[in-house]
Amino acid sequence: MPSRHNALCLLWIWLLLTAAAPALAEGVRGSLRISFTGTSTLHDFEGTAGSVAVSLSQGANGAWSADVSVPVAEMKTGNGWRDESMREMLGAAQHPQIRGRFRDLDADRVRSSGVLPFVLQIRTVERPVQAAVQNWRQTEREASFDASFDLSLESFQLEAPRTLFLRVGDTVRVTVHLTLERA
Repeated sequence: MPSRHNALCLLWIWLLLTAAAPALAEGVRGSLRISFTGTSTLHDFEGTAGSVAVSLSQGANGAWSADVSVPVAEMKTGNGWRDESMREMLGAAQHPQIRGRFRDLDADRVRSSGVLPFVLQIRTVERPVQAAVQNWRQTEREASFDASFDLSLESFQLEAPRTLFLRVGDTVRVTVHLTLERA
């Protein structure tokens, strides 16, 4: 029988992967924010990702697996030119989703190691990712954590947007903040 700690860990991982519907389970509310930051020769920038689609399953061994999709069209930086360039770089017309594949996750291992492993697919290129789990907070009524990772555009065969004098840096920092609260 799983311990209370293990049950909470499993619920947190499940919530990260189910992408924050207003009512995630009976008596539980959650929120998920995905943000990203990057650099350019002119100034740094930040953006957010919109809604996320998730398919979640639990194996006979108790490990969790999920497939996550983020619509490229819902990624925004607040600058129309930059957003258009980003969607063009990502090939949004031919590849409208960025996908994450999580397999055989053990919640206790994720919490104790501080690492959330998954495979990220952008366009047709897949790469393994190790997201760092940080800021794990827990009270009787609420739990939250952040998961973050650096993404190299070049490693996904993407060419950073540029104009005559403006060039976007190769590394983009992605951060996911999850909050879970008992209703």
